[in-house]
Amino acid sequence: MGSVAQPEAMTTSNDRLDRIEALVESNAQAIDKLTNDMGRSNDRLDNYEKGMRWVIQLSFGLLISATVALIVSATTLLARLFLTQ
Repeated sequence: MGSVAQPEAMTTSNDRLDRIEALVESNAQAIDKLTNDMGRSNDRLDNYEKGMRWVIQLSFGLLISATVALIVSATTLLARLFLTQ
């Protein structure tokens, strides 16, 4: 004769299976949330990088402008000194 599954054993197996399914679903939701959070973090990092690039370009532009202004002023001063003598 074949073995017949006991009703208690089936219930225990079904309960375990239900708990495992619930854990898998919970983990899947947690992974989805983490994936979305990582996407937002990557967007923030991209914005930060773009902002820093803009600040660096601005600072170099200001340095170049100040250098040009200093050279023009010095050249003008030297030209005036030589022309007045």
